[in-house]
Parts: sequence; C-alpha cells; structure tokens
Amino acid sequence: ERTRQRLPPPCPIPPATLPDSLKGRDVLGRGRTGSGKTLAFSLPTVARLSWAKSSRHPCRPRALVLCPTRELANQINATMEPVAKALGLVTTTIFGGVAQSRQVAALDKGADIVIACPGRLEDLLNQRLLTLDGIEITVLDEAAPLADRGVLPGVKGSMARAPKQG
Repeated sequence: ERTRQRLPPPCPIPPATLPDSLKGRDVLGRGRTGSGKTLAFSLPTVARLSWAKSSRHPCRPRALVLCPTRELANQINATMEPVAKALGLVTTTIFGGVAQSRQVAALDKGADIVIACPGRLEDLLNQRLLTLDGIEITVLDEAAPLADRGVLPGVKGSMARAPKQG
C-alpha cells in the first residue's frame, strides 16, 4: 500500500492565521507572493465587519488597510471588493497621484473598508474629509515599506487617530 504524501496548501498563510484573525487577535504574517497574505486579512476583515453590530457612515470607515503603493491598494481592493460586496459591505481606495474628488465622493457615500496609502490618507485626515474614530480593524500590508523613515511619521500619525482597540 502506498503512503500518500500530504502536500502543503497552495496558500499556506490563510489556514495558519484565520482562527486567530477571526477572533480579532493580532496576527503577523510573512510569505512569498502567492502565499495567500491578502486573503489572510481580507476574509476575516470582511467576515468580522459583516458580523459586527456597527454600521456604515459617511466619512467614517470601520476598517483601514494601509499599504505603500496605489498598485497594491488596487490589488487588495480587487481581492476584497467582491467578497465585501456579496456581504453588503463597501470598499474604496485612497491614494495620491489622482484627483481626490472621486475618493472624497466615495467616502461621503460611506465605505466600510478603506484601503489607503499613507500620504493621501494623511491629507484627507488633515482636511477633515475623513475620520478614523470608527475603525474596528486595522491592517498594515507590506509593513517594511510602511516603516520607511520617510513614510513612518505619516503612518504613526494616522494610527494615532484610530481607536486603540481598532
């Protein structure tokens, strides 16, 4: 009788982190491209918001995903948005290099999840077009570039505006 070799899952990070992240525990994950990092935070973020008693309000998101580039923000949104939409949640992206008017309009309509780059996020916070006092979940994606000396003050400043339990 042949012994079957058990292969690791194609995306190893989600099975390792989902139990803790679904319970609201802090999770740190490292992995290569294709290891499932985006799914590992997207699925529990969307699930937890869909279970929460809180609701969507204009300019007051319930979850914040900080990432270093607009390309990554768009990739994260492409993964998160279909699942969020299926559960009645709204996502939006916030990043520089484009007119802020569309982003402000999306915030005015209300977004449950904001996927943002630090620079534009800080601009909108300083203009009082957005508040982070309703944040229940915070994700730092690609933390090393976010900890870069040039970006770190903005990240720290934004994080200081969110509730400690978020």
